[in-house]
Amino acid sequence: MSLTPYFVICGLVCAFWMVVHHFLASRLDAYKLLMYLMGAVFFAAGGDVLLGSLTGSDTVSHLVVMTFAPSIIPLTWLYFNKLERPFRPGPIHFSWLLFPAVLLTAGIILVSLNGLSNTDQLLERLHSRILVFPDDTFVGLEKTFFIWTVMIFRGIMVFESVFLLVYCVQLIRKKHFKLSDWTGFLRKGHKIRVLEIQMTLSLLILVGFSVKIFLYVPFYRLHPVITVAIVLVMSCFLFLFGLFALFGSKESISMEDVRSALRFNYSRENQSRVSEEVVMDMVDNLQGQSLTHVISHMVMQTEGEEKPSASKPSLTSALFSNKQSWDEGTLVFRFQQLMQEELLFLRQGLSLQDVAERLDSNKTYISKMVNQTYGIGFPEVLNIMRVDYAQQYMSTHADESQEDIARASGFQSASSFNSTFKRITGYTPKVWASRK
Repeated sequence: MSLTPYFVICGLVCAFWMVVHHFLASRLDAYKLLMYLMGAVFFAAGGDVLLGSLTGSDTVSHLVVMTFAPSIIPLTWLYFNKLERPFRPGPIHFSWLLFPAVLLTAGIILVSLNGLSNTDQLLERLHSRILVFPDDTFVGLEKTFFIWTVMIFRGIMVFESVFLLVYCVQLIRKKHFKLSDWTGFLRKGHKIRVLEIQMTLSLLILVGFSVKIFLYVPFYRLHPVITVAIVLVMSCFLFLFGLFALFGSKESISMEDVRSALRFNYSRENQSRVSEEVVMDMVDNLQGQSLTHVISHMVMQTEGEEKPSASKPSLTSALFSNKQSWDEGTLVFRFQQLMQEELLFLRQGLSLQDVAERLDSNKTYISKMVNQTYGIGFPEVLNIMRVDYAQQYMSTHADESQEDIARASGFQSASSFNSTFKRITGYTPKVWASRK
């Protein structure tokens, strides 16, 4: 084979991350786009060599590169859009598939007309030159094949590269990316946006692909050291790209996040510390009912341990836990005071209008404040506080009927109490009381 096999290493790196992401990161928002991108890079970087070796034809390798290389930059653009904002690509976003489809169709037709062996000989002549321009040696079908599969193919790659560069420049200005972000990330442990990392790595990888596509085989043969260096650098960038893609659902990460990418790579000595860091990192992503549901399960798991009751987490405290300390007199502070100190939530049939009147406000404004502060609606806030109160009530009134517990906790019926309790805690009141 006339093609250098070194670039297979780049393809194998992509194949490795495709397997890793399939098993460990298939729930990421950008998972499908990432797999398409990695697959395109695999075939464009090393798949041509593998398939060319299996078929014994340079023409097959040439067609593979010509098909998959034009897909890399559009898929990278879609991947960036997915990282930047909630993005659902539609049919118009895949219109670029026309480029590889036309190139592949034209290539297959010309190979069929010219013959596979003649096309292999033509490619061998091309590979014997470092720089190739159309001249008198290209006639008939050979000249047409050269124009379509070399000149037009390279023109498309140049067009896509310019498009990606313009897009990245606009993104840098829009997001205010700075070089100091990288220095802080590497030296000071500050956070850097995942989009900024992936964009930088993609541009560096694009440089390597340009070298592979725009230089011919004689260059690789005459400069094996340079070729190996290019392959190793590209492989490193591709490996880092796959690594940071594991954080595709996070906006920013620190070097500490990278070190703990595999969340359970701890020893027995630092198990508790690492587990605590993982929990605290994930708590920021929980709101409202999700957080109280987790706290409820933690309560059930720690009931058998000898701990003072004050140390056990509370559903209400989880709901009202907020890193921002509310000043006295603010609407949020007065709302929480009304609920926690006056126990207004225990009033059956309590409405948003009742709360608005007590706070000298209107129900529309109160509803908006509750949703923005706690991530859930007003009825669910009442349900969580009532379930929390019911848990405490059952601890001291074990002989009470479920109907009495429901009414004491602000519920209008035992059935609504039972269904709400199970939805929030994961257990029915009877199961919760029996486990306790």
